[in-house]
Amino acid sequence: MTTATATQSELLEKYLRDSHVLNLATCVNDRPSNRDVFYLMPDEFTNYIYITTPRNSNKMAEIEANPYVSFTTVPTDDDNGVVTSNKAQIHLTDKAIDDVLPLLDNQIPEWTEVVGGAKETFVVLKLEFESVKFFGNQGINSVLIDDQGVVTEEV
Repeated sequence: MTTATATQSELLEKYLRDSHVLNLATCVNDRPSNRDVFYLMPDEFTNYIYITTPRNSNKMAEIEANPYVSFTTVPTDDDNGVVTSNKAQIHLTDKAIDDVLPLLDNQIPEWTEVVGGAKETFVVLKLEFESVKFFGNQGINSVLIDDQGVVTEEV
């Protein structure tokens, strides 16, 4: 395994920071389910992102039954960049929605207006991925990423 080029790390981070919408796939009892959700990037690039959802949502029940998920981000506007993984897990955090409100206000300013008074019913989930594929106008890359945000090429 060799360390990825800075260009790969930078491109992966750019694609993740430029979208903020992904299709999340869950599966319980051999029944798949997909839905589009907003996601948040932590200030520091790492191997996880945050998702918010109402505590009593179907997706929350599915995640509690099976934390293994896959996702694909919506393509970025300027170069059709997409990030996808089928090696991800998602878990409830102990963060309150107010803990991530600065990220929401900065990355998805319309979020508070969209959810309105339901804001207090939302929980914060941590979506961790051990590997991703990302592609766009620059080509296709498959990489491993650790919890420190260090990207390495897949062999």
